Amino acid sequence: MGRNLVIGGLGAVGIYVVRALLENGEEVVIFDTRADLPPNAADVKGKAEVFKGDISNWVHVMEAVKKYDITSIYHLAAMLTQSSAADPQASFRVNVVGMMNVLEVARVFGVKDVIFTSSCATYGQITPPPKMVYNDTPQRPDTMYGINKLYCERLGEQYHRQYGVNFRGVRYSIVAGPARPPSYYFYDWSGIIEKTAQDKPYTAHVDPKIPCGYLYVKDGARALLELKNAPESKLRQRVYNIDGFLATITEVADTIKKYIPDAQITFDWDRGEDMRAFNNANSFKVDNTAATEDFGYRPRYLLDEMVQDFIQEVRKGRGG
Repeated sequence: MGRNLVIGGLGAVGIYVVRALLENGEEVVIFDTRADLPPNAADVKGKAEVFKGDISNWVHVMEAVKKYDITSIYHLAAMLTQSSAADPQASFRVNVVGMMNVLEVARVFGVKDVIFTSSCATYGQITPPPKMVYNDTPQRPDTMYGINKLYCERLGEQYHRQYGVNFRGVRYSIVAGPARPPSYYFYDWSGIIEKTAQDKPYTAHVDPKIPCGYLYVKDGARALLELKNAPESKLRQRVYNIDGFLATITEVADTIKKYIPDAQITFDWDRGEDMRAFNNANSFKVDNTAATEDFGYRPRYLLDEMVQDFIQEVRKGRGG
């Protein structure tokens, strides 16, 4: 089956890609900025090697690919929205230069596949918010993070055209799952489940009436493997939208209480302009049609399934 390098493999989504590959009997090397496994990744100890490296350093990426004779790269490392806004130069180095390093190493060493995670942040804040975003909806990002991701999509497409690098990618909506990095504007969608599953109180600040386009982490990880394994003849494009379902934070809270009746959840709605803008920017459904038709992706975790599994994962020790 070859050997897989999962860049950002200790992140909230990356570790689920690692688990999915291992469950398929594949060999995995984790590329991350730390060499030790965090507590939530203890289950992969002895099953996957860890290479400590910086994706913005070409030599590090090259050394990992050479040392382990890598045949497929899953690229999930990124500086996210708020950290990218706080330090645009570092964001460019990690997100854009890092992407360039991955593609160039793949070209030079003949890596068979490069699978990339982009974001619906490439569409920007559409006003008024649409009910549905399609693969051909114009991409007009308005954050450093979204701009970087869009540029990475175009870089990957160019390396495919010019050099034949088998670049494929997905655009995620809001990914929910254990051990998501805390963030004032984006954490509620995961934090409300994670903290209550840890028997801790949680206060949500997002608009309780505006829905969010959810994607459960296990669906997001599985989609990457399905895309990687799809025959080239089936693919009509290089990057596909991936989504799960729409739900308000109130609906999520109600579902949590089905499984944790004494969950302590309160709402302190932030009515500020920034929160409103971030809420609206994630309030649309993403069309999965092309992903379903081209490589068979369908979400398996809707609201009830996601909440139930999320709680179980946290109680297995996979939370942050």
